[in-house]
Amino acid sequence: MTQKERFNRTLQFKSADRPPFMEIALWEQTVERWRGEGLPDDAASADLLSGNEYFGLEGYDIVLFNLTYPEPCPLDRKIGEDERYITFIDGMGRTRIALKEGTVRGMRMSMDRYVQHPVKTREDFKTIKSGYESGFAGRLPENWSALRATLKKSLRPSMFLDRFFASFGYYSMLRNWMGTEGLSYMFYDDPDLVRDCLDFLTEFITAFLSTALSEVSFDLYYIHEDLAGRNGPLLSPDLFKRFFLRHYAGFVAFLKSHGVKNVIVDTDGNFDVLIPLFLESGVEGFGPIEAAAGMDPVGLRKKYGNSFFMIGGIDKRVLTSGRESVESELRRVIPPVIEQGGFIPTIDHSIPPDVSMDSFQYY
Repeated sequence: MTQKERFNRTLQFKSADRPPFMEIALWEQTVERWRGEGLPDDAASADLLSGNEYFGLEGYDIVLFNLTYPEPCPLDRKIGEDERYITFIDGMGRTRIALKEGTVRGMRMSMDRYVQHPVKTREDFKTIKSGYESGFAGRLPENWSALRATLKKSLRPSMFLDRFFASFGYYSMLRNWMGTEGLSYMFYDDPDLVRDCLDFLTEFITAFLSTALSEVSFDLYYIHEDLAGRNGPLLSPDLFKRFFLRHYAGFVAFLKSHGVKNVIVDTDGNFDVLIPLFLESGVEGFGPIEAAAGMDPVGLRKKYGNSFFMIGGIDKRVLTSGRESVESELRRVIPPVIEQGGFIPTIDHSIPPDVSMDSFQYY
């Protein structure tokens, strides 16, 4: 059985020789630590989604598209710096403050602080959307012709995910433009502007993907949202139903009609109350099923049955607590779920630098 067959049969609750053996990513700081613990240079990649022969991991064929930023994407512009921080305006027009200490190959030790966002008014929206209305050719990889030929012959699952720019999601794009607080107010202060933004985003994403998806059939499409924290989602089910459900249903139907085999929503946090609405829209799976936010594959399978697949679900925190904790977590989560199918267990996010290589290998 090829990796592609194994992957698709597992997510679709069909019999397979075994579940795929996959992981998500490492922090760059984790890579540096593990190099000191014996990780060979030719295996030292933070990207585990593409697989890793040293650890015996299967991976995806991933295509890098710019679905998030305007095109052409402006370069970051530094506007301030002191001993600890850099202040800059990024390619989307957001003003950010970034911690310098501990940065490794561009990855910082903490998230940037976002202090300004580009869309506050309808005029701002008209300005920013001009960067999404054209330049579709620039969003395709330079080697697209050769790449699509390779993808058609590959025996690995293909995934539509842009690791550098992040993938497209409706809530995440509005948050990129307005910020979490700004968007939360905008639902009430100017709901028509929110609806116009969503209408435009649907026009943009379907126009661009019509070309790419007509030439390659992808096994997995990640809808990137990150719309929840540990205490619940950043919007209510009512807001999701009023603003997002129609667009989600249309987008998922579009993806399926263009040959995408599996559609997943990627969000951290506890999004349990939104799951029925996601399922109503046609979404087929979720990840990374964050344990620290109370999301548990065993509980979700008991509650929802086989109505969606899961990728993730293993609490990364146990990797710092010794082998007994690792084994206990794996025995708690995997046996009750794995035999039913629809589950690829992975660590529930990128692996931080407080995890030793020995602990990861034991896991």
